[in-house]
Amino acid sequence: MIRNCIFDVGGVLLDWNPERILTQMFDVERAKKLKEIMMDSPYWQELDRGSISIDEAVDIFSKEAPALREEITYALNHFIEYLPVIRENVEIAKKLKNEGFNLYILSNFQKEGFEKAQERYDFFNIFDGIVISSRIKMIKPDRDIFEYILEQYSLTPTECTFFDDSEKNVETAGDMGINAFHTPNHDAMKAACNKIMEKE
Repeated sequence: MIRNCIFDVGGVLLDWNPERILTQMFDVERAKKLKEIMMDSPYWQELDRGSISIDEAVDIFSKEAPALREEITYALNHFIEYLPVIRENVEIAKKLKNEGFNLYILSNFQKEGFEKAQERYDFFNIFDGIVISSRIKMIKPDRDIFEYILEQYSLTPTECTFFDDSEKNVETAGDMGINAFHTPNHDAMKAACNKIMEKE
């Protein structure tokens, strides 16, 4: 029986679309360059892992384009303001909560960015537990972060379901016995929710 629902954040609860975020901040040419320098860089994962700070990331990314240092600094410190809520998926989370499921978050996210998101959006208050990659120096799709949330909240894998927009993350969760769903859009999220409700 499914008792626990584990949600990713970016791409599931908040609409993570780097190109759209950056083009809201800057012109198309600069936005394209900034995405290449930052989000497409392996150092972006290190931000999520918490192994480098935002200030360190500014220095690293600015080496690629010194003339864009101001834009890089702004983007890293303000991107959460341009990250809209996927309200339909948040409503699904609230519905599951009302049906008696325990809700958890397991997300790759920069520490400062997630703190701003929690301050900005009160729906995070409905979750019973939150695990953020940068806080514990672990990152999806590595197995250890899934082991961490299971141990931290005394969860049984077969009693959990997991929603994520990354197929690699879903694959790892599934390999561990968690009921995992690839949910890159609202239709997939809605279908997954219906499957869970049918099992009850």
